[in-house]
Amino acid sequence: MKGLTRIAAALGALLLVCACPAWAWGPQGHRTVGAIADRLLDPRARAAVADLLQGDLDRDGNPSHRTTLEAVSTWADEIRGTPASHPSWHYDNRPVCGSASRAQYCPDGQCNTVQLERMIAVVAERSAAHRERNEALKWIVHLVGDIHQPLHAADNDDRGGNEVPVVLAGMRARRRLDLHEVWDDQLVRLALRTRSTRRPPSDIAALAAAARRLARARGEGTPESWARESNRLAREVAYRYPQFACHRTASAAVVLDADYQRAAERVVREQLLLAGARLAALLNRILAPPQSVHGASEKHGAEREEQRARRVADRLQRQALRERPA
Repeated sequence: MKGLTRIAAALGALLLVCACPAWAWGPQGHRTVGAIADRLLDPRARAAVADLLQGDLDRDGNPSHRTTLEAVSTWADEIRGTPASHPSWHYDNRPVCGSASRAQYCPDGQCNTVQLERMIAVVAERSAAHRERNEALKWIVHLVGDIHQPLHAADNDDRGGNEVPVVLAGMRARRRLDLHEVWDDQLVRLALRTRSTRRPPSDIAALAAAARRLARARGEGTPESWARESNRLAREVAYRYPQFACHRTASAAVVLDADYQRAAERVVREQLLLAGARLAALLNRILAPPQSVHGASEKHGAEREEQRARRVADRLQRQALRERPA
């Protein structure tokens, strides 16, 4: 009887996990954003990141030994179910039909853009406690990725597409998929042309170079402009499927055909690249602001800092390769 009770409890827990909404790009998407940003950091910002990640802790308070943006990019999802978790920070519930005030889509400031701006201020405050800046950095890495996912800035009374059952034409699925999940995972793998669902693609250096060019063309922007951009892409691409209607959820599974998939893959790739480049630009700005150097002693100090930053950068690149999951 006790065995049956344990089994029932386990099944109940599993059902609760499965009922949770998807919160973000999957591990591959977030790690790709982080890996791109790692390669686009200025030397001084790279050294500052290394300092902030010294003594980093995992969800259980144990040393994580993580030293790169890629490695900590999934922390905000890993802490689900702990007091540190904040589910509503992962998205802005902006309507895909019509408009709404910030008070409506972000009650009490508990949404992505407001909290992202707050975390940026914490990291930029040099006098803040190390642990506070450490966790704020990890939130920034994750939330910048989240807000570039179109369905994290859009809602049609369907929890950002979580309640829209879908089928990807030409692909077999072992279980029912929903629109949000497909944008978080399956379309990422297709867009990056990789079989892995957890690791960044092997051509990450080329992606970083492409991300830098794309960000120069599109602009660095702000959390607010990124959310508006994602909401527009949700209206124009993510929610442009057969049977779509404002404030109504499809009762039967929606087939996402080849044309939809091609358009979505293009958006996913560009948004991942933009997120990585904009994350790096943001951290370069708040962690390595331009400095004026006066006098020989200050100049030598800057040179020593630059040399140290290069050594840190070389070490982090080697560690990043070891930290990637198999």
